[in-house]
Amino acid sequence: MGLDKGPFVEGVSVSVDDPYGGTDSINLNNGTVDVLILEVCVKDPEKTQVSIDSMAQIAVENGATGPTTFEVLYEVLANGVTLGSINDLMDYEAVVANSGQHNNFPNFPLLDENPIAGINTYILRCTEVQGPSVFVGSRSLTATVFTV
Repeated sequence: MGLDKGPFVEGVSVSVDDPYGGTDSINLNNGTVDVLILEVCVKDPEKTQVSIDSMAQIAVENGATGPTTFEVLYEVLANGVTLGSINDLMDYEAVVANSGQHNNFPNFPLLDENPIAGINTYILRCTEVQGPSVFVGSRSLTATVFTV
């Protein structure tokens, strides 16, 4: 038997019980954080495409009731170059009185049509642009490599 030339999948994920500062959650602290990194080996870039799927739980907590605004830049990079981004700007009203907590789950599929030969590094990056306390809870980054 030879090697299967079909698609293969690489992925990394983190599951978080308490996104508001619990174990494995990430406090963005008004800054930029690479929340996941995935490396994928490509042998023949001229005949290869890489489909990237990503998700991050954005957890916002202001500790009060009333309207709150937050903004998070959500990016997926391939070898240091941005493949795609979402500017997640939202006004919300706390659902639970006096908690001021809100969850949002930005995600989107992307296609890297120009991978390089060798190791390709994909990064899920989040930047807190504005808001109260913004955390990244559960998150995943998956690459499906197709031969075309």
